[in-house]
Amino acid sequence: MFTKKSLVLLFTFCLITALSAKELKVLMIGNSFSICVGKFLPQIVNAEKKHKLILTSAYIGGCPLEKHYKKLLEAEKDPKVTPYKVTVWDSEKNPAKGEAVQGNVNELLKNNQYDIITIQQSSTKSFDFTTFEPYVSELIKYIRKYQKNAEIVIQQTWAYRVDAPNFKKWGFDQNGMYEKVSGAYRKLADSYKLRVIPMADAVQNFRADSPVKYKPIDQSVVYEEPALPSFAGDVVGVSLWQTNRKTKQRYVHHDYSHLNTQGHYMQAALWYAFLFDEDANNITFIPKKFPAEDAKLLRSCAQKALTNYQQVKK
Repeated sequence: MFTKKSLVLLFTFCLITALSAKELKVLMIGNSFSICVGKFLPQIVNAEKKHKLILTSAYIGGCPLEKHYKKLLEAEKDPKVTPYKVTVWDSEKNPAKGEAVQGNVNELLKNNQYDIITIQQSSTKSFDFTTFEPYVSELIKYIRKYQKNAEIVIQQTWAYRVDAPNFKKWGFDQNGMYEKVSGAYRKLADSYKLRVIPMADAVQNFRADSPVKYKPIDQSVVYEEPALPSFAGDVVGVSLWQTNRKTKQRYVHHDYSHLNTQGHYMQAALWYAFLFDEDANNITFIPKKFPAEDAKLLRSCAQKALTNYQQVKK
């Protein structure tokens, strides 16, 4: 039997819960460093049962800001130009698998109303701010023309795994890449007064806090399928067996730049906390066959990055 006082408390709790709940439409204009957000974020939103999310990814592999801008111009002249793989996840209807079609950013911006639109530079250019302009300025201008009420947000991309061959060519190491990437995105945020999703910081947190430290691949080791080198100790990088198109021979491909499954979970936890003003530590969703202790550490690293990042004052 409910008392009058308990009913008032229940009503107050329900009212506070309802007022804090959010229904967001988010568009990501990006590449492989953004589409992976769809791996677990809609499932987290669905499982937590507090908020609703429609997440749209406009994806071109490896796409830098310059190419995004040029594709805008092409599609503006000819709407039949559809270079993007457009994937939509609905946290209530299809949280585990998004629906994909070909499209362009122009039509997405003109025909929808988004709450948040994210942008980022391609990873191979993210450490050099001179590659951002004037393309990011024009992209932001175009977005604001059609999405006057949407907030433009930056996803901070991350530093490659320590054994990435790119570092020898670029002349700096993993820490150097992190510092340069962080500096470039900070400059972008300061220039346009934009908030940042600090994914690079979350990645560095994991590298520092993980009790297991990543061991670079021994290139002299010959693997026999299905054996693969371990990526334990890092959320970036994974190895997989592939087939050479010409020789048809099987070989191990090493990916030094993209997030692995643990990275996908940490990225989703960070986005969830950022988008919905939640604490990543309180997320209850854990993917199947995913160690609970690993998930706890990943959520902690995500929340630490969000808590410590100094957002731009508008």
